[in-house]
Amino acid sequence: MERKVVITGMGVITPLGNDLKTTWDGITNGRSSVGTISLFDASTFPVQIAAEVKDYTPGTSELPEDVLSLAGRSSRICLDTCSMALEDSGLDMEREASDRIGISLGGDEEYMHFEAIEKVFDRNYLYQAFVEGQVAYNNLLLHSSELAKIWPLRKNADIGSKMISLTYNLQGPVESSHTACSSSGHAIGKAKRLIENSDCDIVVAGGHCSMLSEFSVAGFHLLGTLSTHNEDPPHASRPFDLNRDGFILGEGAGILILEEAEHAKKRGARIYAELSGYGSSSNAYRLTDTPPDGRGGDLAMKRALADAKIDMSRVEYINAHGTGTLLNDASETLSIKNVFGDRAYSISISSSKSMIGHLVNSSSAVELVITTMALKEGILPPTINFEHPDPKCDLDYIPNTAREKEISVALSNSFAFGGQNATLAIEKFTD
Repeated sequence: MERKVVITGMGVITPLGNDLKTTWDGITNGRSSVGTISLFDASTFPVQIAAEVKDYTPGTSELPEDVLSLAGRSSRICLDTCSMALEDSGLDMEREASDRIGISLGGDEEYMHFEAIEKVFDRNYLYQAFVEGQVAYNNLLLHSSELAKIWPLRKNADIGSKMISLTYNLQGPVESSHTACSSSGHAIGKAKRLIENSDCDIVVAGGHCSMLSEFSVAGFHLLGTLSTHNEDPPHASRPFDLNRDGFILGEGAGILILEEAEHAKKRGARIYAELSGYGSSSNAYRLTDTPPDGRGGDLAMKRALADAKIDMSRVEYINAHGTGTLLNDASETLSIKNVFGDRAYSISISSSKSMIGHLVNSSSAVELVITTMALKEGILPPTINFEHPDPKCDLDYIPNTAREKEISVALSNSFAFGGQNATLAIEKFTD
């Protein structure tokens, strides 16, 4: 018997809000979350803007005491988001078999700012680490036994999965995906397979990311990918617009509770949607560019539709990767045309990154939550700051204002740095 996968719980913490309701309200009203960086002093940086999670106080009541020191900003955001998703699902964790609940996350390592590191050791060691590399890095750790104890664990990109497993005593399979901007998309796809293959009945799936640090901002700027529209932060993220000049680095987490459909129905769960398709591909092009002909992304979409057994004529909305870089947006536009041909012009498309920035490892998960809400509520998110049409980006990007439209099938694209692509397909659930 075919095992269908449904979404029964969702939680997010984003730059627009620290819960799903606030985030969705910001999305449907086209609010920008971009502002001046406050997490560190960026006043001398070429890039001084980002999409930060605001007014966030981590909840640690459920976190085991022996791992408190390991939980940095990213994993704490992940844990609080997971708590929301589990509560939203209505699962009675005491009644569920813990070895039938899996975890599949796309996460990141914990980043530390200059100021935080300087509290542990002298500034001279910090700069020596940059200049002399690994030898100085090892010396740096030797100067703090406390840092040496926690740093190797914090630097693991699966730290969020470890925290969730320990906190909720989840003993099922654990998957981690580390494919840059498509990490949580691939994690959700893997979670789908775990349920379909009867390895799990429930999977906590999604991603978390908080890489807003001096290192990340400087690095992405040197690659030429970040917007430098510092003088007007709310209008800096401009996907598909002719005057776009790069993406806005953001942070946050998105967690979905995926469940085998019969298991969900048996307990009377509220079902948001069916996660019916997952497609993955690689561009095999360049590490820092997307193919000018749109290849790679088109294959991910085709594979997601084939996996879902959905005819392309049924797709009514696409939540685009839509970063706001010159190359990515034009390439994704071609990817969509490669798949849908002339019908591409009649599909509603939008980029959530215009409002929340690029949440990197967690972007796929947060954007799937947004796509699921669009399907459930019949409201399609806008692409804000779309003011000057680009001849190379000539599709319907839902400019500036949300659109009321009932849909039954939607895609969510994540086309990552390095050319690792993931597309997820959802549809209204029917027995």
